[in-house]
Amino acid sequence: GGHCELAFDGLRIPAANVLLEEGRGMKVTQTRLGPARLTHCMRWLGLAKRSVEIATAYADTREGFGIRLADRESVQVMLGDLAAGIETGRLLTMKAAWEIDRGGYAQKEISMAKIHVANLLHKAADTAIQINGARGYSRDTPLEWIYRYARQARLVDGADEVHKMILNRHLADEGRDFWTWDTA
Repeated sequence: GGHCELAFDGLRIPAANVLLEEGRGMKVTQTRLGPARLTHCMRWLGLAKRSVEIATAYADTREGFGIRLADRESVQVMLGDLAAGIETGRLLTMKAAWEIDRGGYAQKEISMAKIHVANLLHKAADTAIQINGARGYSRDTPLEWIYRYARQARLVDGADEVHKMILNRHLADEGRDFWTWDTA
């Protein structure tokens, strides 16, 4: 939701209003897209955390065959995996923001954060629904909305595959330097 397509037919822009040079508009756009992608990541991390909170609250009170779901190893593994994924997403997002603060474009860092956090949100919503059972997919919890919303996260502002291609390009161009942190 909230997206539309515009078509400009015969639009003329006075030379005084052209930013950069003709044909370089994407460069202007990219300076805004990077930080915007990080705000998506921050919002998605919050939704992933909320999914875990809902799953944890339910697992703490729901019993199956005389055992709380929270005491089942399989549920503990699922929630522990999500906790590690959320913290990883936070670190990737913070590293990208740090790189921007240092004056960099942070293209590869933003792509890493966007891929990881978008997929994490989808996984967190799916796992929370699994733990909650049919209740999780009903409108009795926000999980069904989070699940639908999470799917679009892997598409907006560049699909996963686009960001993976960006990472591959950086890997090919930078070689071993791809893995270094320039802290100067």
